[in-house]
Amino acid sequence: MREAGAANLKNPFVKALYTALRARGIIDDEGRVKKEVSRPEMPKGLYAREWVEMHKNFNEIGAVKVAKDEADRNALDLFYSDIQIQGWHRIMVKAFLKAAGFTDGLRVLEPYSREGHLAVIIHDEYKPAAYLGYDPNPDYVQVAKSMAPTAQFTAAPTACHLTGTYDVAILVEKMQWMADPLYELECIKKLLKRPGGLLLVAQPVAESMPGYLAILSAIGARQVYTWREAENILKMRFKLAKRLIRTLPFYGAVFENP
Repeated sequence: MREAGAANLKNPFVKALYTALRARGIIDDEGRVKKEVSRPEMPKGLYAREWVEMHKNFNEIGAVKVAKDEADRNALDLFYSDIQIQGWHRIMVKAFLKAAGFTDGLRVLEPYSREGHLAVIIHDEYKPAAYLGYDPNPDYVQVAKSMAPTAQFTAAPTACHLTGTYDVAILVEKMQWMADPLYELECIKKLLKRPGGLLLVAQPVAESMPGYLAILSAIGARQVYTWREAENILKMRFKLAKRLIRTLPFYGAVFENP
């Protein structure tokens, strides 16, 4: 942890790793190892094997290089894209949407849509009345358009640059990309119908899975949250309707636009 630059907690990757490991008592406040963790055996199940292989592949990229911003950005982007199509991840997203009460016929807003993987899942499983994904990176938007041609995508720095009214906004692993979460949430709030617009949140947090949180942070995350921090920020703009789960595999909740 020290080798990776534990003192630099302004680095989201370092902060994610430090916060998650400290929450589990694996390291102390100074980043020193308190509890040894044995290397797990390779599981037999397909999805479990995918999970372990994901961590092994990330180790090959190198945590120290990521912490020092020396890792190959193209390799990290490709790694993230590969995660999105893995079986365990798709099942996790589908289970969340079902638990959150997602249905057909909704006008959907997807912030930080990146390469369109979430849109693919939703259009495979549901029939939205409309679907708009936005992302600050125009390159991601072009990829998303080819990935999910039945959805609409646009390049926009924030939701405040968009117009329209939507029934639901979906934040599945999105809050880490927000440079200014309160501002972005306020922009999203203005696009949701009022009253009754919903915000569905599935956000990896410090108490979730240390390795996966660190991996997400390595891709270019701006923020790292505990579950209470995430919920408190969301409650500053929306009303908590239902908390589905606090930490594992993520913080999951449904919020309303009052």
